[in-house]
Amino acid sequence: MQLTNQVCIVDFFPEAFIAEADEVKGMKVVVKRFIKRVTFPSDYGKDQQSWSVVTASTYANEVAERIAHGAEVTAFNTEKCPDSYTPCFC
Repeated sequence: MQLTNQVCIVDFFPEAFIAEADEVKGMKVVVKRFIKRVTFPSDYGKDQQSWSVVTASTYANEVAERIAHGAEVTAFNTEKCPDSYTPCFC
């Protein structure tokens, strides 16, 4: 999902697909983690970006909060992140 407001553009890309058993549908695929990319547009041609990984519950809460504060849904990201972002784990 892509959310846009006057300050930034926030993209959420599904990252961890987990197959879970469902009594009604058999198997279902659930997304457990999302890659979050926040882009701050610049008038000088070099946009600034911030990256993070968020859980599904954090994703749902943040999307609801951003929409409540006036952000608009401008796109849907259904594939994994196309950029070459690799999280650094310590």
